[in-house]
Amino acid sequence: MKARFILAAILASALPFTAAAQNVPTRIIVPFTAGGATDTVARGLASRLSQAWNQTVLVENKPGAAGTIGARQVANAAPDGRTLLIVASGHAINELVHEKLPYRTVEDFTAIAQVVDVPNVLLVPKNSPYKNVMELVAASKDKPNLLSYGTSGIGTSVHLAGELFKSMSGAHLEAIFFKGDSESLTNVMGAHVPVSINTVPGAKEQIDAGNVRALAVTSRTRVPVLGSIPTIAESGVPGYDMSTWFGILGPKGMDPAVVKRINADIRAAMTSPEVSKQLSDKGMIVRVGTPADFDQLIRSEIGKWKPIVDRLGLRGKS
Repeated sequence: MKARFILAAILASALPFTAAAQNVPTRIIVPFTAGGATDTVARGLASRLSQAWNQTVLVENKPGAAGTIGARQVANAAPDGRTLLIVASGHAINELVHEKLPYRTVEDFTAIAQVVDVPNVLLVPKNSPYKNVMELVAASKDKPNLLSYGTSGIGTSVHLAGELFKSMSGAHLEAIFFKGDSESLTNVMGAHVPVSINTVPGAKEQIDAGNVRALAVTSRTRVPVLGSIPTIAESGVPGYDMSTWFGILGPKGMDPAVVKRINADIRAAMTSPEVSKQLSDKGMIVRVGTPADFDQLIRSEIGKWKPIVDRLGLRGKS
């Protein structure tokens, strides 16, 4: 009897999602507003993991400060696998643009898995006079103080997509920062900003409905679900290529066995026919590697963007 009890205790400690702990929900923190692409991915993943673990997986939106508020919450959480963070490419960039962060980008988190790659799209209001990228560029050069573009915060991938566009095209556009992708989208729909850069998944429904006009996608190749929309590169800015990635992190110090299991369950969830089709229909590319792969991606992105952030003088502007 005693041996059986000891064995049960060992199994319970090795697998944190046992029946004995099912009344304790797992949380996926989304550091942006509800309704955007990050939120969409998190909710789809949470639904599948809830089924796999036979327990509640909650999605909590903690927007603000380019994702750093939600990230800080997870960095300070217990490393038991019950508090996870979904991040976008901006997570790797934040330390380059913020003079002080309340956490260390790599050291204070445990990399678990990349989940998707997401192209961005250059949008204008449906009644905008600009029909293509070069008309927009020409107008911005003609009246340098006329145009601005909406984006979801300093240092986010959509912000840098805009800054890279300005640098490569010579366009004169002032960045206007919002709390998230959906808020930026709402403002370009209402013509409160003349241009916006948003994720394809976050904007696709409004593009299809005719509520905004897509001028170009930011990726190297066209996006199948927006097949008629050209890339920025083929629209007159050769060599332009910028997409967003999303991934899952936990607090530092997580048990490698727990990380391995969560990674495997995320892979199963993301590559299931239902989820894979749902995401591809929205313009996302499912991409799940190992925890080491994701850790290396974050480190390489910091190195990739540092010279660009330095050249654009973005540090300390947050």
